[in-house]
Amino acid sequence: MLTEWVRVFGRLHPILLHLPIGLLGGLAALEFVTLFRKGIVSRGAISIVAWLTAASAVMSATTGWVLSDEAGYGGDTLETHEWLGISVAAASVVVALLHALSRGGTRVPVLAAYRVALVATMGGLLPAGHFGSTLVRGEGFLTEPLRAEDAVSATATSTYARLIAPIFSARCMTCHSESKKKGGLTLENEAGIIGGGVDGAVIVEGKPEQSEMIKRLRLPESDRDHMPPKGKGQPTAEEIGRIEAWIAAGAPFEGNVPGLEPEPPIAPPDPNAVARLEQALVHVEAQAQGSNLLWIDFAGAAAKTTDATAAELLTPLLDQVEQLSLGHCGITDATMALVAQMRHLRRLDVRATGVTDAGIAALAHHEKLEELILVQTKLTDAAVSHLAALPALKRVYLWHSGVSEDVALKLHEQRASLEIEAGDVRDAAVVETEKDLQLTNTAPVAGAPPGAEVLAPVNTTCPVTDRAVDPAYRIVYKGRVVGFCCPKCPPQFWADPEKYASKLP
Repeated sequence: MLTEWVRVFGRLHPILLHLPIGLLGGLAALEFVTLFRKGIVSRGAISIVAWLTAASAVMSATTGWVLSDEAGYGGDTLETHEWLGISVAAASVVVALLHALSRGGTRVPVLAAYRVALVATMGGLLPAGHFGSTLVRGEGFLTEPLRAEDAVSATATSTYARLIAPIFSARCMTCHSESKKKGGLTLENEAGIIGGGVDGAVIVEGKPEQSEMIKRLRLPESDRDHMPPKGKGQPTAEEIGRIEAWIAAGAPFEGNVPGLEPEPPIAPPDPNAVARLEQALVHVEAQAQGSNLLWIDFAGAAAKTTDATAAELLTPLLDQVEQLSLGHCGITDATMALVAQMRHLRRLDVRATGVTDAGIAALAHHEKLEELILVQTKLTDAAVSHLAALPALKRVYLWHSGVSEDVALKLHEQRASLEIEAGDVRDAAVVETEKDLQLTNTAPVAGAPPGAEVLAPVNTTCPVTDRAVDPAYRIVYKGRVVGFCCPKCPPQFWADPEKYASKLP
């Protein structure tokens, strides 16, 4: 029970620490006034303020010393702050004693010593407060508004230095710097991050879901284990996602993490290059109003487009192409190597071209290609492995491309989310069929003009089979209604009417 009360006593430090600061400042102000207006403030009143200052300083230093064991702070900053706090408390007691000795008579030397001690104590108060602020607010808190917002070194070359370290600096260094090490953890350098704190490792390389850092960041802010603590500056969802992606990539401190680096802005397309496309009868337009990405369609110039033509027209716009249609152009795999450099390409149409497996291999691992039209190309089943290597691919058209039905089905089994349009396949479902033709005696007679009266046939036996006539099957021949026994006979009659007409009455 005693231990709990000691902890409560230590937690009074944030309440008490401002009291000696204010009293010490007030004491200095009173002394300053008495220099010009002697007797305006009694020495007895000043003595009371001096002893209150000393008492509050001692209490503040003592509670701070007790709190330091519980708060988990460590490092040189804490030690410096503790010694400065103790020094200010001791100096405050000396100030109070000297003031008491200076009262009565004309003890000028003692009064002068008292005033010197007061000034010295005020001087010690400033660094003590600074180091205390550093403990709570982090290194450089005082001058932070004067620094540029981008704290990343201009020479930083790794993903960690550019994108991860600034998050730790802005969100975590208040408690986990080299000078503080709350919980024994520093996030200021590689050794500290890998080494973890008193409770163990904070990251598991390649496994963000098992990393204590991510678990703490993802907790509700009201949870006592949430980091940073409630009331501190919280990282954004984007920043947390960036840390997760960095850990998932193995938490490298050198080099770049693919997919994590922000893409450079898309430059506006070269107007001269766009004009050359239009002069060549190639359709080109922006994907959206204000967008620098383009849809380019060579349909109007397909007959004249070769690898050389495509290279000449497209090379200046490689960074701006999002949709490209080269169907029926005279291109080969050479153009596919050029297309592979279009980092924003999402849809590619090369139907009825000379593209082979090698052209698809050139596209392998393209990060954004979502739709690929390969109808009537010159592929083999080997192309499927290259298609499977396209991470963003959502839809592929393979009619008459050379890829067999069995292999196309296997690709679909490997990537169920990939839509494969390969023509008729074994598991294709019948959507709709036409109903059988039904002939009834209420239907119009074949060959009769619209609105004509339904008449009985002139014959009673079928001219084709000599069987009895069914009135349901009739035609009009030379103005006469001819009946038949079944639906097969009218076509035979029409094939050679003169042959059967002699049998009619």
